[in-house]
Amino acid sequence: MSTDSIAVIGIHHTPYQKAVETQSLEEMVFAAARGALADAGLTIHDIDAVVLSTTDQVEGRVIESMVVNGAAGGVGRDVTTIASSGEHAFAYAYLSLLAGQADHVLVAVWSKESEGLNPAHADWLGAEPFLLRRLGLTSVAAAGLQASAYAARYGLDEAAVHSLRDVRAAAATTAGAMVETDATGRLVAWPLTDLDLPRGCDMACAAVLTTAGRVTPGQNPAWIRGIGWATGCYDLSGRDLTGFGSLAAAARMALGTEVLATDIDVLEIQEISTIGAFGAAEAVGLAPPGGGAGAALSAAVNPSGGNLFADPGNASGFLRILQAVQQVRGAAGPVQVHPRPRTALAAAVHGFAGQGAAVVSLTADQAEAA
Repeated sequence: MSTDSIAVIGIHHTPYQKAVETQSLEEMVFAAARGALADAGLTIHDIDAVVLSTTDQVEGRVIESMVVNGAAGGVGRDVTTIASSGEHAFAYAYLSLLAGQADHVLVAVWSKESEGLNPAHADWLGAEPFLLRRLGLTSVAAAGLQASAYAARYGLDEAAVHSLRDVRAAAATTAGAMVETDATGRLVAWPLTDLDLPRGCDMACAAVLTTAGRVTPGQNPAWIRGIGWATGCYDLSGRDLTGFGSLAAAARMALGTEVLATDIDVLEIQEISTIGAFGAAEAVGLAPPGGGAGAALSAAVNPSGGNLFADPGNASGFLRILQAVQQVRGAAGPVQVHPRPRTALAAAVHGFAGQGAAVVSLTADQAEAA
């Protein structure tokens, strides 16, 4: 078991694009992996293990990891495939380093939903293992149920919803993270319109993690201070949809008892809708129940623009981690917060109405790392 702290020393993601038509998925993953290695100042020969996060059902491939394994550098190396979410792949890499199973781990996560006929088909299959008809739960419907429950309990602050759209749009534009959309304000799942929901895009992302003893001069590490994950009840009727119970549990696990979310300099939070953003801010501890609107609009939350205007599906939560990493490394480009943040928090959710969640706490100071 390693006693070293764990650091992220390299990251890369391909451009935000509504649909990538000039590259295959393998080429996108190769570009992300190569970019992360270059950022870390390493070559593939320095990597001991590769962790992949697949999205077979969305993209219509069978055993997708067989296709991208080579592109991610997995040939001749230990490869683990995680099918639940990109953030779980990150957590697995962290745990494998703690367990002393590797010195350097590369994590590759992607989404190329444009290759599939309709992302909702995967939702139908997830809700009903034997897909018999075009009827059933989808991620959008679940987000609507959650938003309506929140609005019923705390009221619907339409001004805050419009402000959140504007704030995220401005940040996404600055970051180059806005994809073209045909959203017009059409009601999709009350009270959510298509303007309140994430816009899908294609992207591949990668990160390199290592132990403190392997960090070399010239590298720019972001240290992991804490990590947490949780999964709630599958049945929506078994959960309180006005909040994100799994996200709250994951945040408590990542932050511990001595750190408060309100003390964190920058937070990157995955948002499943505009109204869902309020509940997510409350779940990580930025505000009490019903008070999340103000917290979600804080300048400390989603300086990257978040995922409402460019959402790479399975990679969306993982991308929030990468954006938080870049903030503490001082490498976030046009959306870098000044002065450079000392701490950052990344919060990701997956499943219907945020059934599962993972939270990563990061710091620029090795002395504060777990």
